[in-house]
Amino acid sequence: MDAEARRALRLIQRYVSGGRYRVLDHFVKRLDARGMFWADVEAVIDLPQSVRDDGLDRWNRPKWILQGTATDGGRIELVCALDEDDDGELTVFITIYWKKV
Repeated sequence: MDAEARRALRLIQRYVSGGRYRVLDHFVKRLDARGMFWADVEAVIDLPQSVRDDGLDRWNRPKWILQGTATDGGRIELVCALDEDDDGELTVFITIYWKKV
């Protein structure tokens, strides 16, 4: 993980622990359809195996992919963007999926 990825991870961790995040409907639908739980998301955020830059999303927000292990031992990836609203900075959860090995 390079310095920029470590910085993004620290921001994401700080925003989530401070309740500064949004979960898009798409994310919730994918979480449910794939049999995942919020605990899986937290596991990846707390201890990711990798964090990689995924460029900018369609709203020009920096987008990051975090890969890690779900609570059941499966490998998952979640995609989030760094954003700002009227109350300050936050992360936006875009989608989540099982990582094919």
